[in-house]
Amino acid sequence: MYKLLKADFFRLKKDSIFWLFICTGIIGAIYVLFSTFRSAEYTDIALENTIDGFISFIGLFIAIFVSIFVGKEYSDGIIRNKIIVGHSKISIYLSKLITSIVASIMCELIYIIIVFTVGLLSFGKLQISLEEFAMCMLNIFLIIIAYCSIYNFVAMICSEITVSTIICIMIFIAMFITETGVSYIAHSDKYITNSYYENDVQYIISQELDPNYPGDEKVKFAQTIELLMPEGQAYNISDADYLYRMPIYSITEILIFNIAGIYLFSKKELK
Repeated sequence: MYKLLKADFFRLKKDSIFWLFICTGIIGAIYVLFSTFRSAEYTDIALENTIDGFISFIGLFIAIFVSIFVGKEYSDGIIRNKIIVGHSKISIYLSKLITSIVASIMCELIYIIIVFTVGLLSFGKLQISLEEFAMCMLNIFLIIIAYCSIYNFVAMICSEITVSTIICIMIFIAMFITETGVSYIAHSDKYITNSYYENDVQYIISQELDPNYPGDEKVKFAQTIELLMPEGQAYNISDADYLYRMPIYSITEILIFNIAGIYLFSKKELK
């Protein structure tokens, strides 16, 4: 495993796709900071809202990076050669997964470091507790690992680089569309509330049942669909109602895709 990882990281340093991937983190940070500074003219900005601004989009870049990085080894015959010299398929699969995770987390960390440093100087301290911030960061990293697990699964099972890249991108698009569709239902308010705020305290004047409320069962189902998708988790990363539930779904996805991927790849005949 050590030799495989060493070879992967050596190749990573010379891979142009990897450096383009890293650049997306820098560009993402600049874009989020620019948008935040413009919004700051009209409303107060919380530092934590800038830190999680990239996680909703990184899934697309991970899809492209993982599918191409792994696909190149298939097209160049590197994976077949590794098996010939005695490396196990499990070690090969896990080395690709670990390399993809490390590269993806590096990209996200670069983004976080930039926005956190600039945001701390511009917007002040976090407006959430350290515990909530720690959970938010944990969820961000688990979402990235889940993305990598899904895309590595596809790239290792499908030996055609073009096909695997298209499939990975289509998976992200499908998750994006699904999230957009279920989000409205998942976040439906059961009651129409008439209230006002005074000194940041909400005072409720009246409250009545919303006639358009889809029902508790539909709302719970929509919330489950959201939490089953890394993209759904990414869009709700700051939602306190989801904060402590996300890790369960992420870890389950990670285990399912990696166990299935290792099993299928071990059965795959390489030409």
